[in-house]
Amino acid sequence: MQWPLPAAVLAIAWLAPGLALALQPSSGDSGPPPGSSQPPAPATQTPAPPAPSAAPPPAELEAGSPEGPVPPVSTQAVDVDALQRELRALRTRVDRAEQRLAAQEQRRNTDDLRAMPSTGFNQWTAGNAMATRLTFAISDDNLLAGAKDRSPAAGFKLAADRLFYDAIEQEKRGFETETQLVVYKRMPTFFKRMDAEAAFVTEIEQWHDGKTFQNYTQLSDDGSYGKLNFYTKRNDYTGDNVSLTMFPVDSQRFLLGYTYAVTWGGERMFPNNTGQTPGFRLRYDWNVGSGKDSYVFLGAKSARLLNEKLNEPQTYYSALAGFGIGFTPWLAWEVNGGYYQSGAFPMFSPNSKIGGKTVQTFGGSTRLTAHWGVPIGTSIDFQLFRYSPDASFLLTQNQIYDNRIAGSAAVEFTTVGQTLQKFEEPDTTRIQPAKAAAFLGKLRIKKLRLFANAIYRDLAFVVLSIPGVFPYQTFPKEAQVSPELWGSVGFDYYFERSKLTPGAVLAYKSPASIKVGDTTNVYREYWDQEVLPAGENPFDILSGKLTLKWDIAPFFVVVSELRYTLDNNRTKFVKASNESGRIRVFEDPNVTNRLGFFLLAQARW
Repeated sequence: MQWPLPAAVLAIAWLAPGLALALQPSSGDSGPPPGSSQPPAPATQTPAPPAPSAAPPPAELEAGSPEGPVPPVSTQAVDVDALQRELRALRTRVDRAEQRLAAQEQRRNTDDLRAMPSTGFNQWTAGNAMATRLTFAISDDNLLAGAKDRSPAAGFKLAADRLFYDAIEQEKRGFETETQLVVYKRMPTFFKRMDAEAAFVTEIEQWHDGKTFQNYTQLSDDGSYGKLNFYTKRNDYTGDNVSLTMFPVDSQRFLLGYTYAVTWGGERMFPNNTGQTPGFRLRYDWNVGSGKDSYVFLGAKSARLLNEKLNEPQTYYSALAGFGIGFTPWLAWEVNGGYYQSGAFPMFSPNSKIGGKTVQTFGGSTRLTAHWGVPIGTSIDFQLFRYSPDASFLLTQNQIYDNRIAGSAAVEFTTVGQTLQKFEEPDTTRIQPAKAAAFLGKLRIKKLRLFANAIYRDLAFVVLSIPGVFPYQTFPKEAQVSPELWGSVGFDYYFERSKLTPGAVLAYKSPASIKVGDTTNVYREYWDQEVLPAGENPFDILSGKLTLKWDIAPFFVVVSELRYTLDNNRTKFVKASNESGRIRVFEDPNVTNRLGFFLLAQARW
């Protein structure tokens, strides 16, 4: 019978200590008992071994005991360290032999699969077909306000207001009820070192419109793609590779920038776009898996938008590029940028000289990241879908806890320029700059997680996708423009026995604003602005919340939040005292002081 190499080596490793002891000579006459002053007897055939330790031998059993007399105890010294080194060496040889056999078996399977291209392969195609969140919630946006103040009291609904520091690194908060329906496949091609994959990704989302009191279900594409991967060094479809990713319908997941709160270059870079935004990305990854992972990419997008001067749709393009270099396993630098044809200028007048010309947007982003230890989890939903090798789409990433310290810090800067109509000279254009920056810090000490975040966005960046406060126009010269600046700090702690994670967050925000004459507009987001009473200046916003997460099962979680926000920028219209019409005034304290809560149970699979 012929033994496989790993089994033979493992048998030798297992028997080695016993064989080493069995081959040692008897030490019964090799020297005096421990502690004796008598000199050792001269050697006759072989030199005497070193003296044993001074520990006394075990006592002999009494005569007549069932076990009988104790056999002579060997005082021969055994080099345990040498035997352990030999055993470790043998185990290393066994591991390497097993790895070689596994690689050979994988190559044989791959060759068989290439010979039968119509056959499926579980290693490549296994996985869930759906990623779903089902949410049940009871909430109240503002416990201090009533129906007349647009707060319909507690009900079985999700809190409508989204705080400015919610989900900094993702588009959604993660509490929505929605389904990602995926049809996915990946397998080797007919060509060596190349595999192909594709995912048909749709999003099914349900929501209630508080204005029309109607329920809606929306079905839309959410980043379907096809992808070809060519591996430059290995035959097992891993390691350094060149990949081509094609988005036939929606390329929203292909963005510029890194932290979602300051990303740009998505669908909104084509204003008034209601159609498809196809695109592609060509990328090369090297040093994969070495801790110094690096990449470079090129890409493009397009959209069809109405050109008012031509009175017909026209195709507009964008070009994107970037790279990332892993200097060490703990330090990486990334840069990306792009150029966009952001549609055409509208016809401001019948004789407009710039109407129909292309709006151009261009710029770049860079980030420096340092990290150590086990990654500190977060939810990210603006990258490629999770089945892709470089994907990080996770509904809720469960944190991995250990007894070590882990952390990360990232600093990001973005500068963008956009050609807009000069406010004072309607027939000319100028480049209006827009800037943004972000800092994300995370620290985990055993089961305690600490967070510190800061975001800067000037008003031009906030309204970049409109584009401009006054659409397609620069800021007036006399306008007083203020940027947005906010920061937040928080912590949470995981109790492993009860599976509870309580936490708290405090945040401060100075909102972006523009003042022209006596009128001041405050921008919480490009779609959420407030006009202040005449002559008033904007107020800073304070907010905080207490959170509690209870992991009941791997797929079932209960989350609750008690939140408070002081936002004195909220206004309303009231009837003027002189009966001349309505005037704008600040809201009552029970509205500007928002105290809300929600409690939800969510299943995810």
